[in-house]
Amino acid sequence: MTVPAFGWFLLPIVSGATALGILWIYGLLIGRQGRQARVSPQQDKSAHFLFQNGVLMDHDLPERLLPQNLSDWSSLRDWFCDRFPEFPNDVALVPAGDGLLLKSVIPGDQAMLDIALIGPVCRITLRDPTVPSPAERHDNLRLSARLENWNTALRHAPFGLSISSMDGRVIWQNLAFSNLPEDERARLLPDRKIVPECEGSLIDRISFKNAADGATQWYEVNSTRVGGDLFHYVTDITKVIQAETVRREFVQTLTKTFANLTTGLAVFDRQQRLALFNPAFVDLTGLSAEFLSARPDLIGVFDNLRDRQIMPEPKNYANWRTRISEIVATASDGLYQDTWSLPSGLTYRVTGRPHPDGAVAFLFEDISDEIALTRRFRTQLNLRQAVLDQLPDAIAVISPNNLLLLCNKRCSDVLGIDPDSSLAELSVPALIAICREHIPDDTFWPQAETLLSGHNLTEPLETVLYSRAGHPMRCRLSPLTGGSAMLSMADCTATVPIDTSCQAAG
Repeated sequence: MTVPAFGWFLLPIVSGATALGILWIYGLLIGRQGRQARVSPQQDKSAHFLFQNGVLMDHDLPERLLPQNLSDWSSLRDWFCDRFPEFPNDVALVPAGDGLLLKSVIPGDQAMLDIALIGPVCRITLRDPTVPSPAERHDNLRLSARLENWNTALRHAPFGLSISSMDGRVIWQNLAFSNLPEDERARLLPDRKIVPECEGSLIDRISFKNAADGATQWYEVNSTRVGGDLFHYVTDITKVIQAETVRREFVQTLTKTFANLTTGLAVFDRQQRLALFNPAFVDLTGLSAEFLSARPDLIGVFDNLRDRQIMPEPKNYANWRTRISEIVATASDGLYQDTWSLPSGLTYRVTGRPHPDGAVAFLFEDISDEIALTRRFRTQLNLRQAVLDQLPDAIAVISPNNLLLLCNKRCSDVLGIDPDSSLAELSVPALIAICREHIPDDTFWPQAETLLSGHNLTEPLETVLYSRAGHPMRCRLSPLTGGSAMLSMADCTATVPIDTSCQAAG
């Protein structure tokens, strides 16, 4: 066959094109095989960790995926627990032999975690057949889950949160803030120009009138600048304001009450500095209000009281501070109480009581009139006792509750009793028994005991009895006012006719 002249010209071109086509097809095949070779190896779809004695010895994670502070079993568990919550708390809980095979709790996730013991070494293998890099996918899922948790927590937080841009546009807000009325939301956000940088915050309290019931609602707004955004935290503090109002009114009430007390009050805080005093304390001690308003310490107050002779002068001044310390210690532990007799003739009762948080309160009472009244009463009692002791008859007074109230010296001699020498009180049965022993009679004394025990003594009961020595004695039981009774025993003279029968005296 004869080839045309132009055929020899096309032959090299066709041959070159065929060679290039073959090379191009071969390159495509080699490239596909190379990509498949890079993806297909099983080790690229798993991540490995080796632990020995609870310490991470080796791993095959790239540095960019290595979690921070991943050095022990606990840190690795924290990294895996969102996806594999059954990850054991300790390597000792991994069973020998088969080990553990954990599945991901995320729906549709095919990842698995194989934990196996190989002698003293524990190998952990993360497998995920759906991606080339299981560790990278796991870290992304972990971060996404945590971001979703944080977003849910902030969205459902019990306080309001709003994020706005520098031009005043609201970027994001949670449910608590979005549930507020629109006009209130606008008033709660402060002027963006006065919000400080992230080192500081702008705190403000804003109140609103509730249109439904007219109650006042209080909010505290804490605003701060973070980068180019403004963060506003809104908290409902209505109950806090109400509590502060109640506390303030209670303190005012207490202050008014303390101001009207006649008892001086001085309260010292835990640092032993004067925290509170009332006008009565100024009047009783003579200390100036200027000095007390400067909040002096407890030692300074007591030193001034000593200088003004408002407290007893110490016999040993060297031990003065020790005595003050003992007073404070006694008042702090329980109750301190003392009576101060002053050179001016006044008498103060000083009481110290502990208060919460280490505070101490001292009460000063002027008991001069009480002491004077007690002394006068005691003098009158002594005078009356002296008068009774001068009587020749034996006298015994019985109280309404059937106890021996008092007796004179003659009664003590006749019956052989001394009520002042014993702390125990003498009852009517015991007194009647003593009387029957010294002046025997089986009629008068039982009758007297019955009348006294039943509180039925309305008229005097009188008779003449003989003592064991044979002396005749006129015994008389007479009612007194208030339910008391008086028993008198008198020696009979020879001229007085003797009648041994019991009779009611007219």
